[in-house]
Amino acid sequence: MEGTSRPQVLDDGSQAKEFRKADETICLPNGITLAYQQYDMQHDVRVGAGMAVAPEDISSKEKVLMIMGFGAGGAAWLPTVKELFLRGDKVADLEVTVFDNRGIGHSSCPSSKIHYTTDIMAADALALMDHLGWRKAHVVGHSMGAMIASRLTLLAPGRVASLTLISTTGGGREAIPLNPRALLVGLKGAFSRGRTFDPVKRAEVDLAFHFSPKLLKTRDPVTGRSVRDLLVDEYVATSKENGPQSREGEEGHLNAVMTHKLTASERQRLGAFGIPIKVIHGSEDILAELRHARRLARDLGAPLVVVDGAHFIPRDCAHQIVDELLNTVEIVRQGGTHADAVYPTFEEAKCFSSCFCCA
Repeated sequence: MEGTSRPQVLDDGSQAKEFRKADETICLPNGITLAYQQYDMQHDVRVGAGMAVAPEDISSKEKVLMIMGFGAGGAAWLPTVKELFLRGDKVADLEVTVFDNRGIGHSSCPSSKIHYTTDIMAADALALMDHLGWRKAHVVGHSMGAMIASRLTLLAPGRVASLTLISTTGGGREAIPLNPRALLVGLKGAFSRGRTFDPVKRAEVDLAFHFSPKLLKTRDPVTGRSVRDLLVDEYVATSKENGPQSREGEEGHLNAVMTHKLTASERQRLGAFGIPIKVIHGSEDILAELRHARRLARDLGAPLVVVDGAHFIPRDCAHQIVDELLNTVEIVRQGGTHADAVYPTFEEAKCFSSCFCCA
């Protein structure tokens, strides 16, 4: 149907590959291999006679490191990366790197879960920055990736230009979702795990955590099919192409999430570094509950931006996330040390008491 707008969530961000300048795997000093991809708007420029871009202009680009969450590789950032580079001149001086954490994709997968903690994985990310020659970067993390990003900042605050935490909590007991919907989805996932991997059942469970029921029931005006059915097909196709996450990787990522905890003193330290911090969360998130994000933002002295989405908002709310990121980058350019929100911040008065997010 010509002129009909499809739901943003159906865009897998594959167009972002037009901006890819590197797709490599490196071996870190600790023996771990990490697969990473880099993106910018001028990756195909060869500096020389008649070229407008000088070498110093390329090397002085602002760096953005995106760290993905549980059970997802760096490619899960593609919708956000695509949205970012569609901004044209506003992002001409940005360079973005995404990567597969250990335990997923084409990166190493240690067999023991003790080799997966947010501190260990933050050290991986810092080693990647060293390999790239990045002195400092705007660090963006989603879910477990935001936990890793927090640890990275605590380990090396001088390497972080700004910190954007998406769909996350401070860890500890907050890592366990206790709302009825999450518990039901978790039980369904546990019962559906048999001796053989079923990509359809796994996709259905993942989607129930990633997106709201309302969005999943939405009909695509082009095909007439539901968003849920279309995304199940996509998730299954991706699983068949890349293979499912290994059991060791899954258990390792789970260990990283369940052992992560930002103590009160660590939250205070993060807020005192003078680094712009922003917390972005979906209003319908059942996996990382909104009340925990609100507490985290309050403890960090950071704005909390609540968007109309669930857990996997780097996909269906990419536009808002990019708006917030670019706003933060501009604040840093101007020498600011506190992030401001583009969209209205969360107001306790607008929260229904039944959602417990203000508890």
